[in-house]
Amino acid sequence: MMTRILFRLGQFFRFYCSAVTKYQLHSPFVFELSEVILDNKRWYYAFRDVEVLRRTMLASKAEMRLDDGRTRLSMMGSWMRGGSIGPGVGQQLFHLANWVNPSSLLQIGTSVGIGAMYLHSGAHGAACIALEERLERAGVARVNVDLLGCQSRVAIRVGRYEDTLPIALTTLQKIDFLYVEDHVWRAVEYFEECLPFSHDSTVFVFWEIHRSVEGEAAWQSIQRHRRVTLTVDFFGISLVFINPNFKHRQHFSVVAASWKIWKFM
Repeated sequence: MMTRILFRLGQFFRFYCSAVTKYQLHSPFVFELSEVILDNKRWYYAFRDVEVLRRTMLASKAEMRLDDGRTRLSMMGSWMRGGSIGPGVGQQLFHLANWVNPSSLLQIGTSVGIGAMYLHSGAHGAACIALEERLERAGVARVNVDLLGCQSRVAIRVGRYEDTLPIALTTLQKIDFLYVEDHVWRAVEYFEECLPFSHDSTVFVFWEIHRSVEGEAAWQSIQRHRRVTLTVDFFGISLVFINPNFKHRQHFSVVAASWKIWKFM
C-alpha cells in the first residue's frame, strides 16, 4: 500500500512540474476544454442528488436483495470508499459530458454507479452501456442509477470485459464518448478495440491512469499511437482525441490556474 501511495505521489509531482495552466495554452480548443474541466464553477442539482446517494450508501450497513433475487449485498461504507470516484472528478466528468453532448456513451467499470450518474446527468439523452465484471458492484450501481431515475438510459451489463465489450460495441455501433474507469492498465487494448466504432469527434477518457506502473506505460503507448492527434492530461482524468483536424500531434498536461498563480504573469 505504501509503495503505491509513494508511486502515485511521485507521478503527481512529475505531472505538476511539467503542467501548464490555461494561460500558457496557445490552442483555443485546449484552452476551452481546460476551462470546462478545471474552471467551471457552475453548480447543478445533479451534484447534490448524486452526493446524497453517496452519503446514504456510505452510511448504510443494511443488507438488501436486488430485484432479480439472486444477490444479497452488504453496502458497507469502507467498501464504497474503495470503489468510487470522488466528487471533484465526478463534476469534471459531468461538465465534460455536458460539453461534448454525446449521443452514445460506453463506460468500462461502473464505480458503483457514481460515475454513471455524473456522466448521464451531464449527457442529456445519451444512450449508455456500462460494463462491470463484479456482480456485487454492478448490483449497487443498478440501485443507485435507479434511485436517480437514469435506469431507462443506462444499461449495466455484467461479465468479463473480454465478453461484454464486443457485444456493447456491436449494440451501440458508434461511440461518441468512452470512459474507462476499471482495468486502466489495459487502456491500449480498450482503445484499439473501440477505434473501429469511433469517429473524428470521439472523446476517450481514462480515470487515474497514472496510479500504477502499468497504467503509466499504457498512457505513454496511447500517446504514441498512430491515430492519436491530441492528448490532454488533467491527472485525475486523461483525455485522448483522434481528430485529424489537429494537424500536429500534441500532448498537454494542465492544472488549474490557481495551482500556479505565478503563471498569471
